[in-house]
Amino acid sequence: MKRIFFLAALALAFALCACRGTGLLPSGAALGGFADVDKPESYTGSTLYTYMDGGADFYIDQGFSRLYVRRYGRSNESFTLELFAMKDALAASRVYQSGRRPNKEKELAGGCLASITPAEIQAARGRYYFVGRNDDPQASQSDSLIELSRNVLNGIPGPCALAAKK
Repeated sequence: MKRIFFLAALALAFALCACRGTGLLPSGAALGGFADVDKPESYTGSTLYTYMDGGADFYIDQGFSRLYVRRYGRSNESFTLELFAMKDALAASRVYQSGRRPNKEKELAGGCLASITPAEIQAARGRYYFVGRNDDPQASQSDSLIELSRNVLNGIPGPCALAAKK
């Protein structure tokens, strides 16, 4: 029995270590003076359910590869950024289009349209679907969230899922 417990604990520790990673979410300092609130996290198809309580199947069905999560802060605000690496740009675009708010879209970074509400920003670029959230869902529009999201999106390779009209 002790051996089974030890092996289970060892497997859990290995899984937790394997879930760390930054992907395309750099340190807060590299993004314009934001603080890193927690260590970066990453999840694969087999660990995504530990991060999301419901909804993981949708991403997996659309071609999910990995999720990178990082939390940042500035002044009295805190933000959670999620970057979903999908199998290809079409998969990222499908996920974005399923949750976007067309009447709330604005150009955010490098000609890319993003769905922007006071508490959340969504965008897709290349094979990545991006979500930036103000950890206070009742917050008013945050210039810091817009700046943070813009800085991250400018670092993501690939074309915009939806480009601003010129």
